[in-house]
Amino acid sequence: MSEHKKARIDKYHLSLAGEYRAASELLKRGLNATVTFGNAKSADVIAYGSNRKAVVIEVKTSQQKKFVTQFYNKYETPEQEHPDFWILVQVKVDLEGTFAEKFFVLSHEELAVIQAERNRTYRIRCGDVKEDQHLSFEDHYRLTNEGHGVDNVLLTDVEEHEDRWGKIVDACNA
Repeated sequence: MSEHKKARIDKYHLSLAGEYRAASELLKRGLNATVTFGNAKSADVIAYGSNRKAVVIEVKTSQQKKFVTQFYNKYETPEQEHPDFWILVQVKVDLEGTFAEKFFVLSHEELAVIQAERNRTYRIRCGDVKEDQHLSFEDHYRLTNEGHGVDNVLLTDVEEHEDRWGKIVDACNA
């Protein structure tokens, strides 16, 4: 590998690597976890504990300092069927091929709040909304789907959720 070119993983393998690594971390914590397959799947990982309570997990993997969530591109209302948890996986690979990973574990509701704040900041900067204007869940969905890009969150937005595996473990063993 050239020392002038940063090592990259193609999108397909990056996504699968993130899903398998997330499942692996859950397995290490005593949960049963499986990666789901297919092009039209509604869950990346299903995990369950000893009492057989299952949770649905969406995994997003990135090599950058942001994660494309497509949150308000997909979810029109808070009541719409959604994953229980999101695991955001940051994968870094250096020029020697050494990998380093970080995991950020959020409930769907936690990510909704973070994504709404990220979108609000962006829309204020673009002049789409006023500083004091309240935006509902449905407003975020409408604005996002009227051609205002694809939702993403920054690494700094989710740092406090790093390695918060207990959320999923507790939910599966409740």
